[in-house]
Amino acid sequence: MKTRSFIITIISSLLLIPIHYCCNFNSGNSGSQKVKELVKKSSGKIVFDKEIHNFGTLNDGEIVSFSFIFRNVGGSGLKLIKAERSCGCIELHYSLDEILPGETSTVELILNTAGEWGNLIKVATIETSDGEKKELQIGAYIENKQFNLLNTQK
Repeated sequence: MKTRSFIITIISSLLLIPIHYCCNFNSGNSGSQKVKELVKKSSGKIVFDKEIHNFGTLNDGEIVSFSFIFRNVGGSGLKLIKAERSCGCIELHYSLDEILPGETSTVELILNTAGEWGNLIKVATIETSDGEKKELQIGAYIENKQFNLLNTQK
């Protein structure tokens, strides 16, 4: 019986040694935190210089564009795989190529103001191959002569 307890104690001790060195309990970080840090370092991460742009005052019928510049600050390449827009008045242009760590690229939003009036805020949601989503917003005040005429005729 004593031999069996002794063997169980030895085996248990041998199993705990690799866990101790793997997880480094003395450093204050758990093993799962270190794994998460490694995953964060290895995946791509998109960071935009600016996520909101205001065109100011525009006239009805103008077509304007703005290029949102972004950088991959992660540890591996990423691709833009999906882009959704809040309105048919917006077009999106972006590269389908892989953006390597440290590289920059752009997402161009083109706004057609035909038929629009007043304060306008439109949104585009970009999704990367790593599942990250970013929301880009454009805004403007649209002067519409036909709408203004309707307001003055009473």
